[in-house]
Amino acid sequence: MRRPLPSPRMITEADEAMLWLRWLEVDDAKLVWARAERVAWKQITWEFGISRATANRRWQYGLAVIGWRLNGKRVPTTRSINYIVRAVR
Repeated sequence: MRRPLPSPRMITEADEAMLWLRWLEVDDAKLVWARAERVAWKQITWEFGISRATANRRWQYGLAVIGWRLNGKRVPTTRSINYIVRAVR
């Protein structure tokens, strides 16, 4: 069965979501995009040369940064990654 074609609204929303990746470092943006495309963790760890735990941490951090920015907040540079991830929940 083939997937249905996306509506113009869905395309516009996807384009907007891709712009959010500009808020991230290049490697983090690539990792977040890979997960959005449902790339397996194992392939991501090989491609980036990092452990599964590190890949998951960086993915969570990337999503947290996007969450902070969408809420109109600046991401604190003096705080730890764990703080940023926990604070957005």
